[in-house]
Order: sequence, then C-alpha cells, then structure tokens
Amino acid sequence: MTASTPWGGKVFYKPSTTSTMDDARELEDRGEPDGSVAWTAFQTAGQGRHPGRVWQAAPGSSLLCTVYWHPRRFRHPEFAPSLTVGLGLCLWLEGLLPEPSSIRLKWPNDVYWNDRKLAGILVRQRWSAAGPGAIHAGIGTNLLPPKETDGLRTSPCSMVEAGVRVAPEAALETLLVALARALDVDDPRTACEQRLWRRGQEMELSVPGTDGGPRTGMVRGLDPEGRLVWDGPSGRESISSGE
Repeated sequence: MTASTPWGGKVFYKPSTTSTMDDARELEDRGEPDGSVAWTAFQTAGQGRHPGRVWQAAPGSSLLCTVYWHPRRFRHPEFAPSLTVGLGLCLWLEGLLPEPSSIRLKWPNDVYWNDRKLAGILVRQRWSAAGPGAIHAGIGTNLLPPKETDGLRTSPCSMVEAGVRVAPEAALETLLVALARALDVDDPRTACEQRLWRRGQEMELSVPGTDGGPRTGMVRGLDPEGRLVWDGPSGRESISSGE
C-alpha cells in the first residue's frame, strides 16, 4: 500500500507491538506529521476503553492501527471524535460488505454487524499547557473470526462472516479514504444518527460517572456534541461517554 495518508502523514508498520496507541504517541513525540498511522499485525497489550478490557486477536486476523490528527482536521471538532471515526468505519464497511444496511454504530465507540461487534474504537486526546492537542484514534476490526471469545461482553463477528475477505494492507488503504470522508462530513450528527444501533429501542449501558451497574434506557438519538439522548430511569437525558 502507499506509504502516505490522505492528510499527508505517513504509515508506520510493525509486525508485532505492545499497542498501536503507544506507538502513535511515540511517532507524534518524535515529530512525525499529524495524519500519520501506527499499524501492526499483532498487539501484545491492545488497549480497551475500560480498564482490563483489551482487543484480543491472533496475529494477522485483525486490522489494528492508530491514526492521529490535529483537531483542525475535523470539520466539526465539537462533535464527539469517537463517533466521527465510527462513521468513517461505517462508510468503509458499507462500501465493502454485501449488506451495507446491516452496519450500525453503537454509541459511543463500536461498530456492529447486525447485533455482533465487528470493530472497536478507542479515542484519546492529548493535552498540554497550550491546550488541546492531537486526537488519537485506535481502531481494531476483525478480518477473520476471533479464536478467543471467552470473557467478551459482546458476541464478536468478522468481515469474513459478514461476507467479504480482504487483506490487511488493502483494508487499511480503503479505511483511510473513508475516514477522510467522515472527518469532512457536513452533518456528522445526522449521519451518525441514521446508523445508530438500537435507535428507538432499549439498550443496556454502563453510564460513566454513576454508581452501580448497567442501566437500561430507550435510545432516542444524539445531541449536537454527540452525547446519547435516551429515556432512562430518571427520564430523558443526554449521556456523555466520559471521553
């Protein structure tokens, strides 16, 4: 694949690494341009959104990468970056899979094929004394069926099971093009709402900043900043992802 990205960054590949999130921070710290990508075939310590959760994948079975951008790359930086990146994944998968309508964006950071998890996203923004810095988006997509599923909260699936087989190199190249489209979309809120998993249905969710276990509510949509609007136990509310 090409060694450059749609934003003029570079692609850096390692056959194996601890985490592409760690690699991306190192790339930025050494002065590599924003829009660059850390990519690997295997992670020994892939990071998840919650402590103790990791991305589990056999070598070469997933597309594993982290892209980082300056916030100015987002046409609407006020909208949740995890959803914008998720939209890019949806656009990418819709262009590849035989049933594009089966792709859904699960708030705030997963992509589902029907009711099974196909891809996950981890977004972190770096900060300094000067203010907000680069947005780092770690992406994991199952290309082949996962062999290890014990302990997973959600039933996983793969692109092969969804109807397409693609090599990691081709997957990354086409994904970056779709992400560029998503970062420049005119109305990310509407685009994400159209693909929102379980919209108009009940969903169980662990709400950040609250005590106790998961809560159940009726999914209504998204607010202008990408918070989930739902009818929960206390009535209608907008829920932040905590990111």
